[in-house]
Amino acid sequence: MRNIDLIREVTSTAADRWPFVLAGLHIDVPDSPRKHTGCPACGGKDRFRFDDNGRGSFICNQCGAGDGLELIQRVKKCGATEAAQMAADVLNIDYRAAVPESVSVQKREQLEAERQQRQHEREQRAAAEAEQRRAAFSDKYSSLAERAAPGESEYLIFRGLNGFVLPILPDGSILLALVDASGEVAAAQTITPQGEKKVLYGSAKRGAWHLVNQPQEVTEIIIAEGLATTLTAHLIRPGALAVVALDAGNLPPVAEAMRQLYPGAAIIIAGDNDWHEPGELDAGGNPKVNGGRIFAEKAATAVNGMVSLPPTSFKADWDDYRQQGGLESATAAFNGSMYQPQGESMEQLPQTIDDGKIAAMDGDPLKPRVESRKDGIYWVSPKVDKVSGAITNNENWLASPLEVIGTGRDEKDQYLIIRWLAFGSDSHVTAAIPLADIGEREGWRTLKAGGINVTTKSSLRAILADWLQRSGARELWRVAHATGWQCGAYIMPDGEIIGTPEHPVLFNGRSSAAAGYTVTGTAEGWRNSVARLAHGNYSMMAGIAAALAAPLIGLSGADGFGIHFYEQSSAGKTTTANVASSLYGNPDLLRLTWYGTALGLANEAAAHNDGLMPLDEVGQGADPVSVSQSAYALFNGVGKLQGAKDGGNRDLKRWRTVAISTGEMDLETFIATAGRKTKAGQLVRLLNIPMSKAVRFHDHQNGKQHADALKDAWQNHHGAAGRAWIKWLADHQQEAVSLVRQCEERWRSLIPADYGEQVHRVGARFAILEAALLLGEVVTGWDAQTCRDAVQHTYNAWLREFGTGNREHQQIVEQTEAFLNAHGLSRFAPFPYSPADMPIRELAGYRQRGEHDESPMIFYTFPATFEREIAAGFNARQFAEVLKNAGMLTPPNSGRGYQRKSPRIEGRQINVYVLNYQPGDYSQPEE
Repeated sequence: MRNIDLIREVTSTAADRWPFVLAGLHIDVPDSPRKHTGCPACGGKDRFRFDDNGRGSFICNQCGAGDGLELIQRVKKCGATEAAQMAADVLNIDYRAAVPESVSVQKREQLEAERQQRQHEREQRAAAEAEQRRAAFSDKYSSLAERAAPGESEYLIFRGLNGFVLPILPDGSILLALVDASGEVAAAQTITPQGEKKVLYGSAKRGAWHLVNQPQEVTEIIIAEGLATTLTAHLIRPGALAVVALDAGNLPPVAEAMRQLYPGAAIIIAGDNDWHEPGELDAGGNPKVNGGRIFAEKAATAVNGMVSLPPTSFKADWDDYRQQGGLESATAAFNGSMYQPQGESMEQLPQTIDDGKIAAMDGDPLKPRVESRKDGIYWVSPKVDKVSGAITNNENWLASPLEVIGTGRDEKDQYLIIRWLAFGSDSHVTAAIPLADIGEREGWRTLKAGGINVTTKSSLRAILADWLQRSGARELWRVAHATGWQCGAYIMPDGEIIGTPEHPVLFNGRSSAAAGYTVTGTAEGWRNSVARLAHGNYSMMAGIAAALAAPLIGLSGADGFGIHFYEQSSAGKTTTANVASSLYGNPDLLRLTWYGTALGLANEAAAHNDGLMPLDEVGQGADPVSVSQSAYALFNGVGKLQGAKDGGNRDLKRWRTVAISTGEMDLETFIATAGRKTKAGQLVRLLNIPMSKAVRFHDHQNGKQHADALKDAWQNHHGAAGRAWIKWLADHQQEAVSLVRQCEERWRSLIPADYGEQVHRVGARFAILEAALLLGEVVTGWDAQTCRDAVQHTYNAWLREFGTGNREHQQIVEQTEAFLNAHGLSRFAPFPYSPADMPIRELAGYRQRGEHDESPMIFYTFPATFEREIAAGFNARQFAEVLKNAGMLTPPNSGRGYQRKSPRIEGRQINVYVLNYQPGDYSQPEE
């Protein structure tokens, strides 16, 4: 008889006779289906239950569940065929004699008829036994319920769970009733004050539950094993519906029942962590499994839910965790440990490894499966040859070789972390594929674009999609869409991770300059060449300071900013930008341009978060309007609000970056070429600094030779020094932040108090630059005094251009003067005024000479003209306040507001803004 036929014959004949079979093999099982005893396989003391159900089914909370044949395999430590032979001996099945083919067909027909008859009889007996059990349970539960009274349990009070009123029996035990989908009480458990738990005989526990609370609107459900664990979960998330499943095995059916009742609710399984040492064996010599995690993940997978396990290195549930660390600690741990499993726990799936082939098997050689091999992913469908009886495998190719190495999460979505080796590449690609895209067109497109070949057959793609979601490691990754500091490490724009993250991190963004982040030479070589040649040349040192400051602003919490070096051609602007860029990669490939849209530059800023953003030549093809918009938004750190195609808005992009910009004219002048006015806020974010030419040539005869030497230096040494700098920052974060604070305090004391607020704001930028240069000695080798001199020189150059006052106030005065110079004679009528004698188009108000010729001209300005034209682009009240403080606006005597009565004009007075100004064009007295 073939092995498969023997197994089928044994399982068919042994139906409803498994207690007899097991007794014949000296395997002791309890006589009651609800009685807990020691496990004959692993040696567990009281966690084994033999339900039988006609199949010899059992469950052990320590070593798992199975049927009668599997129990024989575990106890006798043998394979399925040998176990079947042992059972066949007890059942008097002759599996040794050869049976002629003609007799074999008749025998099979006879066995099938007998099997159907036994199946019918078994179903009748099972129905009768189930009815008897239900009646016995109903009588027992009704008797106990009549004796129970509402009260608090000593068991719960001892565990710190006060205030929960439950039915309490006379001996102090809790009577916990479980209902099924019909709403009837189907099972019950008693819990003594000492914590001893017992399920009432006849309980139909599967799929039954107990509700701890009942919110008016159920949007979230937490399901746990025991009562105390569920009550703790209720305290952690009081708005959720808290459900007791009683034990781990009941978690999946209860989860499915909750999904039927509440289709739109989020479901969280608060599982027990049945932790054990890797490779630890039970008393029977079998590997231990984490049953709490296995069943929790199985339940969550069935309903597309989440799992939260206590993060302990010992066996514990969430109630244990709360008792040890308190509710606040448990709440933080609960929320921080949630994850979404992608399929069965790999701890349940034995693995066979053969010549590079890895297949997840469940012991059934005829069950179809997916196999991951060195040459690809295959769908294997075994079948039995009718003539020879041999098992043959029909294989279908699914995809190129790939591996699911983890589960990822960002602030919003879940991902699969997949790694593969693209064709023609010598390094693996690791990518985060949104879980929502797996099996969809977008997901296949992403995989194929990355170099993975995928079957074109839709039926096989569905199998591959299921396998991807159910396979791989359970390690949780952080999926980051921005560069910079993430989870304690630093992500470069090309995806490289510098430092040691708290848990695995994957960069899922993209920069158009990512290919430029290459490494050539060494950090020491860069210091001895590029840094040595830049030493003493203050603009170059300021550029390097900005490059060093880029990763420092993220650590210190400072705002992003930029430096705009401007001067006529051949002043060394591009050389300075290249020197700074060479810290992180090839300057020629890292260089970005102002030529583009504001949205495009904002996207690049997000891809350079906590990084340097080199922008070359503001005047070459760039649109002044786009530059004006970008100069403000680039350092504002928030992207454009955009709607999502499925409703609502997309997540806002956020960033911090330091930029180095160059051009032949300053930002204000360039923007003015388009007739636009530069906001003061733009000028304190992107600092206009006149370029200082190199003065120290370091063994070279002139500036040309010096520039050529620098170019040769950065071409041979780039990328390594910046990585060494970031690695140093990652290892000395507190030291770096402390020096930044010291420099900020020093610059606050350096800037006079009467300087404008904007000057003080910019002082914080120079404090960052100074701290970056001082700390950057580890890669530049520069002395502290030269570093401070370079920063001070750069600050003085900026201050000469910007001024010491409030630039916005200066712009208000200049805007007022410009309007009065342009329209003072043409649109302001002389007072007294007769409209009939001198009609004026678009009359703006009236003008009057002061008492003396040298006195300022007085302009009685109509409110509409003042607020809409003179104060255009500003808040009118703030505009008037600045003019009042500058002595250009005469307020009313009452001190309230800014308008006052005009002189009588044609017998009436009107409210006007009174401006006092002596335009330069009014050098001649009026006739």
